[in-house]
Amino acid sequence: MILAAAATPSAEPRISALLAGFVLLVAGLAFITRRPPAGAITSGGGNIRRALGFCAVFAGAWLCFSRVIGPALTGSERSPWLLALGDVLFVTTGLFAWLVKLAERRSWSEYGFRGTPAGRLVPTLIFGAGAAALYSFGSYMQVASGRTVITTDTFVYALLYASVGVALPEEMLFRGYLQGSLDRHNRWVRIAVPALAFTALRALRHLPGIDMTPDRWLLYVLGVALPLGLWWGLLRDIARGSLWPTIVSSFIIAFGRALAGMPPVFPIGRP
Repeated sequence: MILAAAATPSAEPRISALLAGFVLLVAGLAFITRRPPAGAITSGGGNIRRALGFCAVFAGAWLCFSRVIGPALTGSERSPWLLALGDVLFVTTGLFAWLVKLAERRSWSEYGFRGTPAGRLVPTLIFGAGAAALYSFGSYMQVASGRTVITTDTFVYALLYASVGVALPEEMLFRGYLQGSLDRHNRWVRIAVPALAFTALRALRHLPGIDMTPDRWLLYVLGVALPLGLWWGLLRDIARGSLWPTIVSSFIIAFGRALAGMPPVFPIGRP
């Protein structure tokens, strides 16, 4: 009886948090886009505030959603219903990014979905892959060794999480819109501000709790989220605004971790 009672909270979705996340996305999008954007993304000023607003709404929604699918995000529970709920939420975050694009009436290239000279694209892709290898080596080794059983549910969950749940919306909002709006500022301001906003998002997504102790959370925030935010910002800058190197790097890391069912950890072992 005691075991059944203890299992109840993790087995039932928190409907209030789920609804709060959807309401925040809709209300935030409606509030920020009530006035048309002012000029190109690079014009700064009001566009910086708009970009920060979209990032804040996205982070707030993820804070709500992570309270519902937290066990799936940390790999402690991989039940079919929880993975399916995660799939729905990942598609929702992808739709939010798409709606931002429609509401802002900007081309995809303004957000960084564009090419760049091969002399810059190839090195940044390699540097991005290097970061991905460092932070996801353990995940892919666990999958390759057979220690993790891959099912259709876990594969679809990992694919949606890494693509429309993480790589595309995060890079579009943080490295695309926010960093693009700072193009008139000093290079390190352009890199640092989005990196700090990105770190805040990741910190809210994986708050310390049963599945993540405070020391592991702090090591993840300072040893994973912040360095990746800075590194990806630098890659975007070197690639002259193209997001493809950072999208590929982000996808590789997120897909491997979700597929292996591993919690976010520092790359050198588990603390």
